[in-house]
Amino acid sequence: MAHTAAQPAEFYDREWANTWHDMKVYSPVARHTRRLIKSRLNRIEYGSLIDIGCGSGELLKELSLSPDVYLSGVDFSPTAIDQISKQIEGSFAVVDIQKDVPPMKADVGVCSEVLEHLDDDEAALRNIGGSVGHLVITVPSGPLNEASVAMGHIRHYTRESLRAKLERAGYTDVDVRAWGMPFHDPFYAWIRSRSPQSATTGSYGFGKRFISAALYTLFHLNVFDHGHKLVALAHTAEDRT
Repeated sequence: MAHTAAQPAEFYDREWANTWHDMKVYSPVARHTRRLIKSRLNRIEYGSLIDIGCGSGELLKELSLSPDVYLSGVDFSPTAIDQISKQIEGSFAVVDIQKDVPPMKADVGVCSEVLEHLDDDEAALRNIGGSVGHLVITVPSGPLNEASVAMGHIRHYTRESLRAKLERAGYTDVDVRAWGMPFHDPFYAWIRSRSPQSATTGSYGFGKRFISAALYTLFHLNVFDHGHKLVALAHTAEDRT
């Protein structure tokens, strides 16, 4: 499925204000994504972190429990930045990462579920590299279906394409792993692709939270290094740690 135009900031303002918050807090995929990111962060030493495309800041909220790490974040959406800046201490700014280097420097950057939304993902990677020493990335793999396009996705990635983009942007020691099989992929992903968008977005009442918690437990049985979630750890030429 072809889709070549990135959504404007107003799209993300609307989604963060109305439909995405509970999904990022409670959905099993979002929770496992944060778990995978933290497992990568545990492999490096860092005292400062910037979340590129931080959204409403669920990852930063979890990381804020560690008082020894200075946190910062940037996002394309003013609504997202307004939300997170009221909830945790740190430095936050509205930035179009395709055009500008983040104004903050950090030992490590996290760019989770962002690149697939951008027209020029390689420009974004180059700009991120100007502010961090290490970078943890998550992106979707697998088919680009209608549900993904409705979320603003332009492309999905393979291990090879993600590695190539990182290396062209100047990153070294690129390690790309996959996650999702056998319970997220193909079963849950197939059901989700055929469900209305409201099945995973909007308010999560008791029923949605219960099902999400059960799926989160089940997804711990997914075999790492197979599936439609890619997780990468890469380093820039100038290590800041």
